[in-house]
Amino acid sequence: MIVYIYLLCYNEEVLLPQTIAHYKKYLPNCKIIIYDNKSTDNSVSIAKNNNCEIITWDSNNLIDDKKYMDIKNNCWKKLDDNTWVIVGDMDEWLCITEEELEKEDKNGTTILNVEGYNIIGNSNQVNLVDINLHSINRAIKPWIWESKRMCFKKGPIIDINYNGGAHTCNPQGIIKFSSKAYINKHMEYLGIPFIVNKMINRNRRVGKDSLGGHYITDVQKITDNYNNYYKTSVIF
Repeated sequence: MIVYIYLLCYNEEVLLPQTIAHYKKYLPNCKIIIYDNKSTDNSVSIAKNNNCEIITWDSNNLIDDKKYMDIKNNCWKKLDDNTWVIVGDMDEWLCITEEELEKEDKNGTTILNVEGYNIIGNSNQVNLVDINLHSINRAIKPWIWESKRMCFKKGPIIDINYNGGAHTCNPQGIIKFSSKAYINKHMEYLGIPFIVNKMINRNRRVGKDSLGGHYITDVQKITDNYNNYYKTSVIF
């Protein structure tokens, strides 16, 4: 089974190879398409070296959620019918195998139910080299913001109609949700240096059409949030 995976990207050289590795493990025959927003780091070369297709787009170095929403709602429209699609951000790791997806397909499922897990790592490095992201087993669950309709079948689903942030949608077509909820790992709070760096850099790019009000620059508040999440997280 070939699954098309569309991922938005801007300066994701830390997570990008890890995200590719995740999907290649779960869905070895997948085709990954990177929508790169004029990255200035090594994201594009990493994607090319991992045989990803790259589509470049430009938002004038600003977070523009209207454009994000437009890409996610339309990037898959030219695929053949009966093709499965995953649409997400670089820090969203959907956990479903080819065998599981084939079973869902045979059952007539057209959209997967997804349960978000906010993954909590303990890296002391911005580049996360001191931890194995694929073996982290601590999270806050469920994490409603990442319980997205991010995997569906083109053909039966005519339009997905994501709202801002793709947290909710209004799909049109033949809709049958999976009875099982598949985990979406939100790979964000992976350590204090990583999340501080991410928040500050994202804050610099917040534009008028952005929903990025949660990207703060108060290091102490970011640290406190991380510590609170760690305390309330559980082993899964």
